Amino acid sequence: MARSFSVVKASYTRSAAEAKGSVRYMQHRQNDLGERETRLLFDRQGEVSRQQAYERLDQAGEQPGKTYYYRLVLNPGEGHADLDEDGRQAWTAAVMGRIEEQGLKVRDWVAVSHTDQGEHDHVHVVAALSRTLQKDELAELRTSSREAYTQQKELQLELGIYQEDPRTLLDLEEVYQRHRELEVERQQQPQRQRSLEWDY
Repeated sequence: MARSFSVVKASYTRSAAEAKGSVRYMQHRQNDLGERETRLLFDRQGEVSRQQAYERLDQAGEQPGKTYYYRLVLNPGEGHADLDEDGRQAWTAAVMGRIEEQGLKVRDWVAVSHTDQGEHDHVHVVAALSRTLQKDELAELRTSSREAYTQQKELQLELGIYQEDPRTLLDLEEVYQRHRELEVERQQQPQRQRSLEWDY
């Protein structure tokens, strides 16, 4: 499934308590069925516990200078993601690395994948930064996010571990089924029209 764009949404708070509340929310947000989920929290090294995430956000706020706790949503595009969990984690780490390349000090970050909530898969990130993101930096982040996603997908293809998400295949099957139904309706239309013309 081709993806032509990537979306990055961003907002921030100066409160460590609010940042920790965001971590709790994104880890336990209800899925599409209204069921409470417990999702895996991760950073650039892999899985982290919620308590570890809390402690690190607190420690980030204790460093010299101001701390801005950013809430980022990374969305590779419409539909369901075509990277597995390892791929999504690597993609997220690459995006956070691009932020540092822009000259921002990333004091710490933690993230979680949402693959069971909404019409499109996405990743939530809570990141402690040393200053605010500027408009041009956010625009660049959208571009670099798209590039990093494409690179990660190509890597998984090369390694032979990339697989289409079965939900994507289901979505396509639904499209094909609807196409077949419309084609049948189109073929039956002239016949119905002829019947109406002779019905007097």
